[in-house]
Amino acid sequence: MRILRWLPRLLIPLAVAAALLVDARIDRAPAEAAALHDEVPTQIEVPAPSALTSSWFCPVVGMRAISPGFGEITTELLLTNMTGASVSVSVELRGRTTGRQFVTADVAPLSTGVVNIADYAPDEIIGALVEASSGGLAVTRRFSSPLGIDEARCSSVLAASWYVPVGDTQADALGVIAIMNPLPRDAIVDITFATEAEFGPFVVPELTGVVIPAWSSAAFDLGQHARRRDVVAASVQARTGRIAADSFAIYDGSVGRRGFAAELASVSLSETWLVPATGIDSETHLSVRVFNPTDEVAQVVTEVAVAGADSDRVAFAIAAHDVLELTVEPPSDRAPGLDSLLAPAGVPLGISVTGQNDVPFVVWAETLVGSAESPLTDIPIASDPADDTTEPADDPSLTPSVTVVAQPDVSPDTSSEAASALLDGSGPQDNSDDPGVAVAEVFPPVLAARSGLASVPGIGVERERWLVVAPAEPGVETFLTIVRAPPQPAGDGESPDEGEGDRRVVIGTLHRETVAVVDVPASGVVTHRLASGTTRIVVSDVPFAVLLWQSRSGGAGLSVAHPVGW
Repeated sequence: MRILRWLPRLLIPLAVAAALLVDARIDRAPAEAAALHDEVPTQIEVPAPSALTSSWFCPVVGMRAISPGFGEITTELLLTNMTGASVSVSVELRGRTTGRQFVTADVAPLSTGVVNIADYAPDEIIGALVEASSGGLAVTRRFSSPLGIDEARCSSVLAASWYVPVGDTQADALGVIAIMNPLPRDAIVDITFATEAEFGPFVVPELTGVVIPAWSSAAFDLGQHARRRDVVAASVQARTGRIAADSFAIYDGSVGRRGFAAELASVSLSETWLVPATGIDSETHLSVRVFNPTDEVAQVVTEVAVAGADSDRVAFAIAAHDVLELTVEPPSDRAPGLDSLLAPAGVPLGISVTGQNDVPFVVWAETLVGSAESPLTDIPIASDPADDTTEPADDPSLTPSVTVVAQPDVSPDTSSEAASALLDGSGPQDNSDDPGVAVAEVFPPVLAARSGLASVPGIGVERERWLVVAPAEPGVETFLTIVRAPPQPAGDGESPDEGEGDRRVVIGTLHRETVAVVDVPASGVVTHRLASGTTRIVVSDVPFAVLLWQSRSGGAGLSVAHPVGW
């Protein structure tokens, strides 16, 4: 009897020790998982249809005016079902004051469902956890504000490190970092900055050891913590737990710049980046920002790929915990600066950024439409395109300011079985010599957005299969910019790189209908105009990068939809 009485007491210390061991493993698991994720250049992708569930993390799906003068931000959640069966989706909204709310929806096969967040949770800062009953679900967002419209991805992963190379803390700008902690334990986060004026990291005591409570999202105004700077990059590091992060950039129009841009922050570093970009002209300004958050100096080469023109290359070094901005400019009589890349106006272009000494970094770009060179001059903005009766030729202020090369769609019945096979996922097909493939013809430049802002995260890894999602809008120009990495020169005795020469990209619908077949030339960049509908799957037998652009002639300006791998 004594043995039976003392046996439970002897088991208590053993149970406590086991619990401590399990707790230690739990504490280590997020860091180990985050470290594993950070080794992979890109992680945002659609779970395979065979997966049992899909989980997506949206740091912000609703945000009121975080600062006076910038307006309230509303959001639509876009649920894209890439499978042939209906998917049951649960959306858990998490606000600081309203608590947790649940919205359920059934998304039809091969379609996109929309959830208007304002109908359910009018909180100050709202995050969302989206879970589906199967794989094959992609989750993106559409933000609307008085200063513009933009699309942004949600994240299919959580990580301990996130990077935001785009930011501005001038008087007319608002830069916001939003952090989501969807786990049941508090996360402790450090936010550090790098600017064009300081050497090394800029540490703010108020943003060191910040607690992000469990099941919540928090937003931080960069202008409240960083000095007045034109270029601000941020590194978000979680000491404990795993998080997801968003980036917002807004210009209020008070001194000329006007626009709104939102995007998921970059979750990892890489040594190679591609940036699909619009063309440039006198009113369209493009800059590339390279952020090195490591402890080593990064040696980098940046190259501009332009259709039908010679490329420009610039080599430079970025100090540890520093950020560098390069402006893309057309050739002129004056000598280019050391921080300039040259590209002709009026043609599509792509930018590649490659490391030379095994030090990874992160790349974003910013496209600003309007009079950035004269910020005290108001930008002419039409309140409604339907109200514009003045012809562009009669009024110079209404001249198109974003110039791209557009191409018409190709009807499905003119494409080949090889193109359809690519969309069906049956494997790479050599259709380069297939007479049944009708390739889109290049047309003269078109498009006319007169104001706007777009933040463009670089693509760290090329893929053969992409999904791009953005709601269709009447009267809005929508187009895809497709970029391939520049071919590597062959060494002695080596065959030329397989990326040389034209390569074929197939654009299709969710129903796997081919709507266009586009040849990407040896220059590595081409732009294709979408005639209707903007949910597209884009595939090829070689890796590439792609970005979807939408241009509006009114105050909503310019927006981008970043691709999701699948």
